[in-house]
Amino acid sequence: MATRSTTRGGNGPWRGAATLAGLGGVLALTPPGLAEALYARGLYPFLQPALTGTSNLLPFAVFDVVLAALAAALLVIWYRGLRRVERQRVGTGRAIVVALMRTVAIAAGAVVWFQLAWGLNYARPPVDVRLGLPAGAPTADEVAALLRRAVSGANADHAAAHAAGFPAAHDIPGSLVTALHEVEHADGGAGRTVAGRPKPTALGAYFRAAGVDGLTAPAMLETLLNPDLVGPERPFVLAHEWAHLAGYAPEADANFVAWRACARADVASRYSGWLFLLSEASRQVPRDVRQRALVELAAGPRDDLAAIARRAAARIDVVQRLGWRVYDGYLRSQGVVEGVASYSRVVELVVRAERRSSPDSSRP
Repeated sequence: MATRSTTRGGNGPWRGAATLAGLGGVLALTPPGLAEALYARGLYPFLQPALTGTSNLLPFAVFDVVLAALAAALLVIWYRGLRRVERQRVGTGRAIVVALMRTVAIAAGAVVWFQLAWGLNYARPPVDVRLGLPAGAPTADEVAALLRRAVSGANADHAAAHAAGFPAAHDIPGSLVTALHEVEHADGGAGRTVAGRPKPTALGAYFRAAGVDGLTAPAMLETLLNPDLVGPERPFVLAHEWAHLAGYAPEADANFVAWRACARADVASRYSGWLFLLSEASRQVPRDVRQRALVELAAGPRDDLAAIARRAAARIDVVQRLGWRVYDGYLRSQGVVEGVASYSRVVELVVRAERRSSPDSSRP
């Protein structure tokens, strides 16, 4: 009896891990057309409001609880494996293999949930394909013109934005939610994404050290933000994470949608969008072009950018490098070939969209 029990205990983890890993692999290979038709326009529009709506009712981050539970489960698995060795019920090698396979089964289960809850959005066609944006990389003149317009917009909106005030750490700005729904509708969606209420999280210290602005947590599709974000950057970061909730998985797509939502929202959100676009465009022009454009930047926006830079300076280099290296590998595993460099592709998307936009470029 002992032999048969041990055999079942050993084969169970193998079967569970293999089944879950196989399912995860099948989901990861979902064709773009199928992901768009069955997932993005089928399952996900019902799943996202249910998960985010439920998590919004809870005062704590469910993701923190899930991470703690997973860590506890792994500790128990390995502790029990070592105890079986100590009691001489099984050999060391067999105990390690069983514990390892149970660990793999948990990891595979987490991957399957991630894919079903949100990750299959990576399999959708990118936003420029779905919108049929004009092809062609932006020219140097187009990026320079975008930078000048961002400088002008930031100058124009600074005073009104500060007078209106920026959302508090846990607010859900109604104007920004409405603007996001308008962008979703313009892109052919239903425009009914439930915005995630920003919550405090145990990951705040990591966000600070790694230079992470925010996270869309996959356990219950929550919105988690860096607690140190300054007011003028918070609306854009919120819009970025909500764009992820709307199913725009690649970082460039989420940045593009966030910029468009901010441009349609209240003046504080619009100003936050200008600051973001100014920062991105300034990194993609030659130094002399950047200097000529930034000399026109007024003292107010310049002070806000300095405050954002001071906040970002709190990061710890080794933690940031390690964290972003892991995230770069994750993005590439999801088919984003540029990895973390894809963030900056938003400038290309904005320029390509403006090639066919109306003269009123304040509402892209």
